Amino acid sequence: MTYALEITRIGGPEVLRKTELAVVAPGEGQVLIRNYANAVNFIDTIIRRGEMPEGMMPDLPFVPGVEGAGVVETIGAGVDGIAVGDRVAWMGPVGAGGYGTHSVIEASFVTRMTDDVSFETAASIPVNAMTAYHMLVNLGAAKAGKTVLVHAAAGGVGTMALQIAKHLGLTVIASVSTDKTSYAHEQGADHVINYRKEDVTARVMELTGGRGVDLTLNPVSGDTLKSDLDALAPLGTVVLFGFLAGPPAGNFAEDLAKHFQKSVAVRVSDIYTYFTNHPNAFNADMATVFDLLKQDVLRPQVTTLPIEEAAEAHRRLEAGDTTGKLVLRID
Repeated sequence: MTYALEITRIGGPEVLRKTELAVVAPGEGQVLIRNYANAVNFIDTIIRRGEMPEGMMPDLPFVPGVEGAGVVETIGAGVDGIAVGDRVAWMGPVGAGGYGTHSVIEASFVTRMTDDVSFETAASIPVNAMTAYHMLVNLGAAKAGKTVLVHAAAGGVGTMALQIAKHLGLTVIASVSTDKTSYAHEQGADHVINYRKEDVTARVMELTGGRGVDLTLNPVSGDTLKSDLDALAPLGTVVLFGFLAGPPAGNFAEDLAKHFQKSVAVRVSDIYTYFTNHPNAFNADMATVFDLLKQDVLRPQVTTLPIEEAAEAHRRLEAGDTTGKLVLRID
C-alpha cells in the first residue's frame, strides 16, 4: 500500500491524517524513492500551525517531510550515478512528501549510502548535518585552532555542529539548558555553559581569556544576537539560522557599530539558499557529510517512532522534549 500523512487543516498535531498516495513517475533528472524513514523538522510543525511567512504557506491538504531515506524504485532520464535498487538518503524542498511511502526527488539532492547504515540513521543526517557543515565550513571558514560557540547545542543541528567542529580541530563551547550539559560534553564540547544559570557572554570571555570566539552558530536570536556580538573575537562571525526566541532584539545598528573596530560579521543561513542556488556544490558537500558518517565522526542521536505516531513526534519537538533527531519509520 502506498500512503502518506497529510496536514488536513491548520491546527495541533491531531490534524495529521493518513491517506492513500498516488505514486508519481520521476521526470528528467529525478528519481522515485520508496521511503523507509523520514526525519521530523521544525518546518513541518510551522506549516501545520499555519505560521509560514506570507506567500510561503503551501495549500492544504499537504504532505510534510523534507528529508528521508529509502530505496530507488525508478530513475528519470538523464540521471547518472544512481541506479534502481540503490539505498539512498535525500533532502528535498517543501513539498517533497517525506511523510509518505514515496517521494520524487531531484538527483542532485540524493546520496547513495552503504548497506551498514540504517534508514533511520540516514534520514537523520541531511538537514541537520548539512546545515551544520555549511555554517561551519562555507560560511564560518572553520579550521583547526579557532573557537566556536554553539547555541541550542543539544538539538539536531547543534549535535552535528559539535561533532563536526571537534573533528575539524576547533575548540567547542556549547550553550544548553540545565538537563543537557552532560549530553553536550558527550557529543564533543570542550566547555559547556548552562544558559539558565550562567551569563553566556561572561563565561565565554572567561573561557577564552578575554579574546572571545571566532564563530557563533545561533538558532535563537532575540536578545542573543547582541550578546553574541559582545562575545566575538576580532574578525569573528555570527551565523544566525533561526529565531526560536523571535527576531533580533535591540537596536541592530547601534549594536553593530559598537563592535566596528573588531570588524565583525553577521551572516544568516537558510540551507535552502545553498540548496537552490548551488545544487552541485550541495551534492558534493552531502557526499562529504555521509563520508563523515562512515568515518564515525557523525554519531546522530536518533529517537525513532512509527509514522503512525507522527503526532506524538510533533508534540515532543514543540515541547523541546528531545535531544538529537526524531525520525519516523515507514513500513
